[in-house]
Amino acid sequence: MTDEIIKGVLEKRRAVCRAAEAEADDRKRYALSLPEVAKAHREYVYALHDSLRLGGKERKRRAEEAYDAYLAALGRAGFSEEDFSRQVTCPICKDLGVTENGLCSCVHEEVVRALGVACDISPDGFALEDFEKTEVHGRQADLLEKIYARMNAYAQKFPEVNKQIIVCSGKTGTGKTMLAEALSRTLIRRGHSALILSAMRFNSLMLKCHTSPYSERDGILSDVMGAELLVIDDLGTEPRYNNVTCEYLLLVLEERSAKGLSTVITTNLSPDGILRCYNERIYSRLFDKRRSLPISFDGEDLRLN
Repeated sequence: MTDEIIKGVLEKRRAVCRAAEAEADDRKRYALSLPEVAKAHREYVYALHDSLRLGGKERKRRAEEAYDAYLAALGRAGFSEEDFSRQVTCPICKDLGVTENGLCSCVHEEVVRALGVACDISPDGFALEDFEKTEVHGRQADLLEKIYARMNAYAQKFPEVNKQIIVCSGKTGTGKTMLAEALSRTLIRRGHSALILSAMRFNSLMLKCHTSPYSERDGILSDVMGAELLVIDDLGTEPRYNNVTCEYLLLVLEERSAKGLSTVITTNLSPDGILRCYNERIYSRLFDKRRSLPISFDGEDLRLN
């Protein structure tokens, strides 16, 4: 997903550069079609050719004078030689967005904006680094501070993390969704893709996949399977569909983990509640100590404080 977005941004950059080069060529052709400019340019080319072929100080002087006369003719026509080349704003990548060492720093903001649009998450919202600005007091503030610090460390290492699944559980309004969204925005600002789906929407998407022709299923699942971070918010609130709800959730968890992609689950259910509502296989994937990080939000509803 991220690679496709970066590719799209770079293709757009190249298209803009090609258009600018074409406009510069058009200006040059027009300028050289003007009689005075064409005559001065021709005399300069002949003088330069003689200077390079035969040498000598006199021929070099004539070439320099012819060049000055050509520039003067261009100026009288309202042009300069700079008008015949694409103007570059970034000297590092020449506005192409990429260097031999990878993406240029000048293209980062474009990639972030494109990621935000593709992931339907504005990068301008609340992110992990904004946590210190929140007004939470007492024991819950200490808890959230520890959680956000841990997620900051997770984001710093991303995508080279050793836990592919994070399960945030706790009462309604204790900050689970806020944390997942903050993590998503932080990663998008750093050039990674993130997708947030409510459990209802995720379940509906899996039902659509299940009832669609096989030829269409990969396209339906592409973003879910390809996003570097997938958030399934409020697991346990979705309706149950036979052969869909548990089966596709397990499929997504297993395939994403196999690819080394991260998944965040937020839920009001306790671990035992997840075991009762789903099945042992899903429970074992969500709470596998080797690749899962459970986080318990034990505070009160922040929205009531």
